[in-house]
Amino acid sequence: MLSFQKLAEFAKDKSASGRRSLVSALTDMFLSADKDHVEQVSLMFGDIVMAVLGQLEDEARAALAVRIGPHGAAPNALLVELARDDIEIARPVLEQSPVLESDTLVDLARDGSMDHLDAIAGRPEIDEAVTEVLVDRGNDAVLTKVAENEGARFASESFHRLVEKAKASVEIQSALVRRTDLPEDVAQVLVPMLSEELCQRISQLGANEALLAVMAGRAAEEVMARSQGLEGNRVQTEEIITDVQAGKMEVDEAVRLFARSNRSAELGILLARMSNLPVSAVSKLVYSDSDKALIILCKANGVTGPAFNDILALRAKQLKLDGTDLKAAVTRFGALSVEGAVRSLQAIKESVIRKDPQVAV
Repeated sequence: MLSFQKLAEFAKDKSASGRRSLVSALTDMFLSADKDHVEQVSLMFGDIVMAVLGQLEDEARAALAVRIGPHGAAPNALLVELARDDIEIARPVLEQSPVLESDTLVDLARDGSMDHLDAIAGRPEIDEAVTEVLVDRGNDAVLTKVAENEGARFASESFHRLVEKAKASVEIQSALVRRTDLPEDVAQVLVPMLSEELCQRISQLGANEALLAVMAGRAAEEVMARSQGLEGNRVQTEEIITDVQAGKMEVDEAVRLFARSNRSAELGILLARMSNLPVSAVSKLVYSDSDKALIILCKANGVTGPAFNDILALRAKQLKLDGTDLKAAVTRFGALSVEGAVRSLQAIKESVIRKDPQVAV
């Protein structure tokens, strides 16, 4: 055990090495104190070290912080000074000290650099008052770290602010989806901004019931919306075709509407109705390898060149046609006369009837 005589010798040495030796010796004494005396030793240790702290080199202060940072009886005032120091010195205290109370950590978080906030965000436990400051001041790295910290507790308002800041950060979103304490109202805001990959991760983890419930609800809503959309499309399609047949809408207008919205099935129905052919015989023409029958139906029913080009663009997406194919189709369409198309359409009808006499033409 260190003798008081030796301690007095260290105290008399005013050099940097002497101060370093003094603090090191006092730290040894503090760390080796038994439970019955540690509080008394801590007071003496803190008073002496605080008096010479400003004379210590960075390396000595860093070594001191590492040694006493995790200690539950370390002097509070000394720890606060170390926590305010450069991050290389402050980090072990900010990350590990059980002595620093919430109010102190709030002050440190308000005044500290992003590196200091990052260190606080890694503490084993962080209460709501501290996370509030971290969320308000932290950059993406700090916010991601505190969101990943299972020991961090968030008030509802802080959760909402964190989710708002997560809009532009996949890293924060990824950290949030792993939390098990997200309130449902926060989950409602978070889910719409998540990628498909993160949604799959939530399903795989299965830990956050609030997120899973929100996702299930949204999935049901999407199914309903798609169902309603399909029904709406059917009604709209029927109205458009009826208007074309009644002369209330130009055929080109209907063709362009269906072609530009990738609605090939509706385009097939339109051409079938106008040609008095079964839909089953016409519906596949748009994506057929041969465009011969499609050209006949379009020309015979008054589809003009610009509208036919929209049909070709739709075919090109599906069949991966190149410019040569499209140019050849345009040429064939232009070369076919309306009269020739009408005669060819009549031949097609007769062929369909021969194959199936029950078809009403």
